Amino acid sequence: MRPAWSIVQFVEFFHLALLGVLQVRLDQKHYVLKGGVNLRYFCQSPRYSEDVDFDATGIPPEKLEEKLDAVLSSRALAFALRTHDLAIQRSSKPKQTPTTQRWKLTLVHSKSSEPIWTKIEFSHRRTDPRTSLGQVPDEIVRPYALRPPTVMRYLPSAMTEQKIAALAGRTETQARDVFDLELLFRRWPDTVASGAIPARRLEAAAESAMQLPFESYRELVIRFLEPDARELLDRREAWDQMQARVVEKLLTLR
Repeated sequence: MRPAWSIVQFVEFFHLALLGVLQVRLDQKHYVLKGGVNLRYFCQSPRYSEDVDFDATGIPPEKLEEKLDAVLSSRALAFALRTHDLAIQRSSKPKQTPTTQRWKLTLVHSKSSEPIWTKIEFSHRRTDPRTSLGQVPDEIVRPYALRPPTVMRYLPSAMTEQKIAALAGRTETQARDVFDLELLFRRWPDTVASGAIPARRLEAAAESAMQLPFESYRELVIRFLEPDARELLDRREAWDQMQARVVEKLLTLR
């Protein structure tokens, strides 16, 4: 009997199945995995992601749109999803511009009426050269009985700088940025050199980090964590410590 999965696990299964088909349908030099999915697959983050994000490189938006549409409608992806009774119920393309391409999907499980939502987004803005081709680790794919896909992904130094920029520049600051930065700073404390990032950006990021309340952390981070991590981290003290560590590290990088 298959284990009962949470909604976020079904989403992760879909993301992995998507990567498995994408790697044979689109040259891997044209897309780089970023964001929370990259952190989970390659940095041992316990946080699941609702959406999957890429930077696109060297491919026109109209060609990428054609390729991804073909992947989403492919028999190969449908076959992979069927192994766990999942299917794409609806898909839409609410944003297709020269800089951003976004697909929204509704997934459905054959034994549940509860819809499952996810987004796929490609950015055509400047890409960072600090990338590497990686194979998704066995411990990630094993629960889903999938072969591990490979994907170009950003390295920790690039991810750290991207997260700092997001924390400093978002219109609406996200608690997950603080959570992710704390993990990156803890695992790769020397990946960003002092003075490499403008002091104003670091100070803006530190200010944003301190403004986030515990309630935002509980709503947007805790419910997406693995159960064991949730038990340890669903405490105000844990959030206060994360904020303090991130702010201290940001200010020491000036």
